[in-house]
Amino acid sequence: MLVVCLSPGQVHAQLSLGQFTVSDEIELGRKFNILVRSRMAMVEDPEILGYTEEVLDRLQRQMPPQPFPLSVGVIRHGALNAFAGPGGHVFVHTGLFQNLENESSFAGVLAHELAHVSQRHIASRIQKSQWVSIGTLLGVLAGALLGGDAGPALLYGSVAAGQSAMLSYSREDEREADQVGMNYLVKAGFKPQGMVQSFETIRKLRWLGGSMPVYLSTHPGVDERISYLRDRVDRMPESIRTRDEDNTAYQRARMLVMAKYTEPDKALSFFHRGELDQCLNLLGRAIVLDRNNRINEARSAFDQALACSPDDPLLLREAGAFFLQLGNFEQASDFLQRAVLNNPKDQMALYHYARVLDATGHREQAIPLLERIIGHLPEQPVVHAYLGRLLGQEGHLFSAHLHLGYAAIYSNDKKQAGFHMQQAEEAAKTEQDRHALTKQQRIYKEREEFW
Repeated sequence: MLVVCLSPGQVHAQLSLGQFTVSDEIELGRKFNILVRSRMAMVEDPEILGYTEEVLDRLQRQMPPQPFPLSVGVIRHGALNAFAGPGGHVFVHTGLFQNLENESSFAGVLAHELAHVSQRHIASRIQKSQWVSIGTLLGVLAGALLGGDAGPALLYGSVAAGQSAMLSYSREDEREADQVGMNYLVKAGFKPQGMVQSFETIRKLRWLGGSMPVYLSTHPGVDERISYLRDRVDRMPESIRTRDEDNTAYQRARMLVMAKYTEPDKALSFFHRGELDQCLNLLGRAIVLDRNNRINEARSAFDQALACSPDDPLLLREAGAFFLQLGNFEQASDFLQRAVLNNPKDQMALYHYARVLDATGHREQAIPLLERIIGHLPEQPVVHAYLGRLLGQEGHLFSAHLHLGYAAIYSNDKKQAGFHMQQAEEAAKTEQDRHALTKQQRIYKEREEFW
């Protein structure tokens, strides 16, 4: 169990007794978002995160206007779980991709969570509980949304641990989220059977000995929910029940999760079963073999995948990164340039290309590319770390330590973050330097509360 140790002086914000305003929720949501990101491993791959954001956006367009923007993060954790925190911060676990077979099931889970947001279930329960300290409430929320067998508990002391159930969704909340979420799912053009299938997957995992996810473990029970949702689907017009489903984008995101964030033996077994498109199965197998350091087999698998789909930008990106690792810079450069041309939004392809430029003696071209990537992926530690090293080699000590500090902050490495921030402070010379350092110190302080 992970414990958030907040002293009473660390969080000063208070709630008016009996009131929980939108401003209160936004502030609580901001801190909750920082808490989750400071204690949980996050996935930043644009193919996975971008796909999840697209599904969220598609569903969000069917919701009434919200008093705050919605955001979504992907947590690297194998639980079949998702949750909506206060202030519109939604999180999904990679376990959804690992266990759900199609896009509509994945969208059904997100739709359920967005219904909790639009119906303001968390805000309502907070209002009724009359918590007065945002600091205490933050820990209680963490226990209610992240605790249990499906994820690590982040609790604020024994009182919060004992009372986190007060903020758990009620039977009525869950039923309403099912029904309203189904509305969003259908209006967004997804197959309505997806929500039913997600519950059926959960029931199957339970019978196989898996744990129930927090967001679906409360009453009404899974069997009852399957029954009333299936009845509702059966009453829908045939044109909705028989909708076509394009799983292409979902399969790509699922392949990456299986290949990169699943135990290698399980991942190889998955790709051997051939559940995805043939070319994606080949690519996934190549990535896993590379993870296992089975280089010759990985090279053969990449060659087969490239023969299968020679212009796929995701395949070109992964093949480019593989050949870069082998020191075959010419081939890596060719693949990565083509990947960027075919998908200019893939910042990780651009990152690997910047590494090729550095490896081939073109550091002066690599640095601005890395700076551009950080503009799109500001919390990607590997990019900050690489840029920091290059800037240090160029003699730009302040900027080098600044980026190495960010790399440590977003890797949740308190010791290294403190070291590089101190070095940056000693190297700061201009007002612009001091302004950049002040911004970093503020981000560090916000995360330090939860380390």
